[in-house]
Amino acid sequence: MMIMEDTKKIRLLIIIPTLQCGGSEKFVSQLCNHINTGKFYVQLIILQNNNQFYEITNPAVNIISLNKRRVRFTLFKIKKLIHQFQPDIVFSAANHVNLYLAIFRNLFSKKIKFVARESSIVSLNTKNASMPLLYHRLIKKYYHRFNIIVCQGKYMQHDLLTQYGIDAAKTIIINNATTKNNVYEIPAKQINRPYKFITVSRLSPEKGIERLIHAVGLLSLPFEFYIIGDGIQKTALQKLVTKLNLHEQVFFIPENKNPFDGMEDADLFLLGSYYEGFPNALIEAGSWGIPTIAFDAAGGINEIIENEKTGLLVDDNDIIGFAAAINRALEINFNRKQIATDTEKRFSVNKMVQAMEKLFSEVID
Repeated sequence: MMIMEDTKKIRLLIIIPTLQCGGSEKFVSQLCNHINTGKFYVQLIILQNNNQFYEITNPAVNIISLNKRRVRFTLFKIKKLIHQFQPDIVFSAANHVNLYLAIFRNLFSKKIKFVARESSIVSLNTKNASMPLLYHRLIKKYYHRFNIIVCQGKYMQHDLLTQYGIDAAKTIIINNATTKNNVYEIPAKQINRPYKFITVSRLSPEKGIERLIHAVGLLSLPFEFYIIGDGIQKTALQKLVTKLNLHEQVFFIPENKNPFDGMEDADLFLLGSYYEGFPNALIEAGSWGIPTIAFDAAGGINEIIENEKTGLLVDDNDIIGFAAAINRALEINFNRKQIATDTEKRFSVNKMVQAMEKLFSEVID
């Protein structure tokens, strides 16, 4: 039987598919680890708890793992847990889970507020579904059932308003956050070493890693490019590196919890994505004072990068332009300490958590 906590606290039930490496998982772990548990009683439901990457270190958060491989097998268990926990708010943080809860929203008490957080650009992400047209129609029909939808940036919000007819009053923008809580001391640039570039990314088609490999292959200067992450495209990308004879300059490093450790002296962070929600890795790079070169693709990329100040934006899919931007950026004297300071100010964990706590308090009022 579930233990009932202080009824004065706001009872928050969070539902997440996994705690594997990913943006939504990182956001939820940050929220759980920093939320004010004097004000909120938090229950976290993890649908599938295999290969856990992020840790919940807050002992006041009660974690329940359902160990279900598919969301569609979780409805009755979720109903039971909601009945036992009696939450004031149900908060979900992954698109397919959001849709699932929206479809069955009417099975739950109207007193419960349902809040969703979107993890990507919905209209673009929907194209990757097994039945894109049906998925699009279901979102358009049922998403209005949420009391509020958290968007990571302006582009994501605009997409929901224009593509799915969501009422603007039902959306709010709360940016992702960096895990760094202090401004990093920028290392002195080493003399007579190759330029050092890094990217931290899931190796999947939408991340455009092949665009980065082609771009660095056009460079005539000495460099080392470190690609940190894992994914379904890893083998294909390694073959591309070999084909372009870049195997002595491009290196693959497995995903890890501290990808920037040992990479603090990187000259540039490279982002090749075809679209993004509000990329965490880009914010993390900024928190280390590393300027970024990125394609000006769909999503929140240009909401993070301040052109000429924190990095350079390149016309989408202009590979030659990307290589030229790398050359140009290396000649710009970026103020790396200012990049780190401004990033921490704009995207601190405390700022994000306070915004979420304020939202939760207001939605039940």
